[in-house]
Amino acid sequence: MKNRFAALACLFTALSLRALAADAPATPAQSGDLPTDWIDPDTGHRVIRLSREDETQSLYFHQNTYTPDGTRVVVTVPNGISTINLKTHEIKKVVSGSTPTMRIDTHDNTPPEQRIAHIVMGRKTPTVYYTRGSDVMATNLDTGETRKLCVLPPELFYGSGFTVNADETLLAGTGDASPGELGAIGPAWTGNQAIGQRLAAIVPMVLYTINIKTGELKKFFRAETDWLNHIQFSPTDPNLLMYCHEGPWSQVDRIWHIRVAGDIYTVQAGDTLEKIAAAHGTYPAMIKFTAKLASDVVTPGQKIQLPPDPPRLVHQRTMQNEIAGHEFWGADGKYAWYDLQTPQSTQFWVGGMELATGQHIRYSLLKNQWSVHFNVSPDGKLFAGDGGGPNSVARGDNGQWIYLFTPDPSTATTMKVGDEDVKTMTFKAERLVNLAKHDYGLEPNVSFTPDMKWIVFRSNMLGAEHGSQVFAVEIAKATK
Repeated sequence: MKNRFAALACLFTALSLRALAADAPATPAQSGDLPTDWIDPDTGHRVIRLSREDETQSLYFHQNTYTPDGTRVVVTVPNGISTINLKTHEIKKVVSGSTPTMRIDTHDNTPPEQRIAHIVMGRKTPTVYYTRGSDVMATNLDTGETRKLCVLPPELFYGSGFTVNADETLLAGTGDASPGELGAIGPAWTGNQAIGQRLAAIVPMVLYTINIKTGELKKFFRAETDWLNHIQFSPTDPNLLMYCHEGPWSQVDRIWHIRVAGDIYTVQAGDTLEKIAAAHGTYPAMIKFTAKLASDVVTPGQKIQLPPDPPRLVHQRTMQNEIAGHEFWGADGKYAWYDLQTPQSTQFWVGGMELATGQHIRYSLLKNQWSVHFNVSPDGKLFAGDGGGPNSVARGDNGQWIYLFTPDPSTATTMKVGDEDVKTMTFKAERLVNLAKHDYGLEPNVSFTPDMKWIVFRSNMLGAEHGSQVFAVEIAKATK
């Protein structure tokens, strides 16, 4: 399974992307001239090609990809990491190395020591975090200053990658629980075709954090049977992490929240490991793991690190073959959103949970409007989707579009889901870009620019020989 991580940007500064094409001359593409600016004849929306090199890719849909000042987007190119200035189109190489092309149907065979991966943009500083081989690195985009934070042990090498927290003090990732050569979740498990096989393997895994200042790596949560993936720090709460139980969605309770740090507990007279675990809603092995105890014996006065509170399930299944996944945060950190189908491939929603109340909400959409990934605008008022191909989950017959979705208040109602009265609305859908020529083996991964005027995505719609290119489509319809 390919690595997935990061979340929406939480600092937004207005910028004028209407000047995208006017301020920069067109540059020849790597493999012949390709269009750089056009009006989609099927939608009337302006599309701009931001990239100038074949196999340029934007980051995964929930990763933090924009600089804190909103002026640049981080992308990968075949030989490293670059930024694209959203106003001038200037492309600047910031990190050199080998970045694998991320397709859901392709194994990553990049030699580990050459691999640039786990890429995420900082939330407070213009710093991009990544791995070069096993080294965890940080590069300042303005100064070029680069430093090594730490070295990942082999069992963490092929985990789900990094996410950065709201105050940019921690990175987090997942990995194998047991030491071993590149871990049991290495490249053999890459690709959607291996999902069922990987789940059945029952490989114990951990969640870990890296202190950005000191480089300290701390494993804080262990799962004996669950495949941990898709981690995302809250954009506003530095201690709150969202992650998933990966696997076929109908077979897992997928979406979870956990706090990354527990309290320090002072052992009292008469305490045992079992008693401490029971009092804190966990089990003895988890206490022993978190506190790094050499034995099961504890002594009065001993201070031990407790694990975080038990994880919180975001969405509870209420029918057979109901699925929820591809979760992502709202920019204000108040909602967790996700693709919801009740049941699979039948009734389609974007579902959400309000963290403060636990109340759920659902926005309905049609089969052909279902998208591999959805995303939400910085102000929470608009959603976007990247459509789906004929072999995607929805099996739509005309779903290959970039979509803009607007909740329609006139359709607001409630429905009974278990014991909860769930608010629902219907999406008004607008097609922005025709992706009829796109191969969905490469997921487009839509994201709103910080000024909410454009949606950035990646596509191979200009031809397989050019691979992925990065585009922006203007949300407002073009004026003639």
